[in-house]
Amino acid sequence: MRLFIRSHLSFLLYTLILVLSTIAIFWLDGYKNHRLILYVIFLWAVLTILFLAVRYIAYRRVFERLTHPDKIASEFRLDEGSPFSQSFELYLSKQYQAYQIDLQKWRAKDADRNIFINQWVHQMKTPVSVIELMTQNQSDTILRSIQEETDKIQQGLDTVLYTSRLETFENDFVVEHIDLKTLVTEAVNDHKRLFIRQQLYPKVQIEDTISLETDKKWFIFLLGQLISNAIKYSPQKGNTVEISAVTSATTYELTIRDHGIGIEKADLPRVFRPFFTGENGRKFQQSTGMGLFLVSEICKKLDYQLSIESEINVGTTILIRIPIRN
Repeated sequence: MRLFIRSHLSFLLYTLILVLSTIAIFWLDGYKNHRLILYVIFLWAVLTILFLAVRYIAYRRVFERLTHPDKIASEFRLDEGSPFSQSFELYLSKQYQAYQIDLQKWRAKDADRNIFINQWVHQMKTPVSVIELMTQNQSDTILRSIQEETDKIQQGLDTVLYTSRLETFENDFVVEHIDLKTLVTEAVNDHKRLFIRQQLYPKVQIEDTISLETDKKWFIFLLGQLISNAIKYSPQKGNTVEISAVTSATTYELTIRDHGIGIEKADLPRVFRPFFTGENGRKFQQSTGMGLFLVSEICKKLDYQLSIESEINVGTTILIRIPIRN
């Protein structure tokens, strides 16, 4: 009704002007026939109300549709209302069908793209694994450099793979009951060479009694992204990366803290956006801006609360609140 009235304000204003003009004419005439004035005003009012009532009945369904744009678009009424309303609903129905056809085409293309990406990543993992085996336990400087580059390739492939799987997270999710310390230790071991290369030391302070139900693969990838960032942005040798957990009334509070370069205060509200690198991205060209975005998305999927604090030249602290499920 409100939208209907707003769309007819010009008509109501025009009617009001005509009524006032009529009164003005009779005023100039000296009100010689005041009954005629009342008749004219009454006639205008009746005709206006009648016109608006008929028009509202004819266009009611159209205005209802426009007033509730969030209503499910597929609920069309092709055989109800006035001919105009039926034509309007038919038009929407045709547009919706065309939209659905295009959507299905793009979904099919997107599915093909994800299949191709998954296959490509798995194909690339094989030669990377072979190179890693060939350079293991070698003290040669060149071979160690190859190992470093292999680690970067491996991390990049994992990022691509998990990004493509994020859209189908529910299809790739397996719940396990596992100790938190075990998960953290495995994630730290995956980055052992990176710790050694940067001359940093992991410090894990988690009680053996803390356990949770989660997907091991996704959780370790999440931790890996945070550990990798902590190492990457801690250029000073000899520092530690601290990973600790405490239990509150309803959550486990997992903290990853580094003593690196920190993040600019102005960048903090945007660090979880995809491809955002900020000021640090200009200093470290290998930054992609996807790590914290993926961490944020995974935390949403797992129903974890994620927060970040940072200070320039002091370090960064990531806090993950994991709900305790009984």
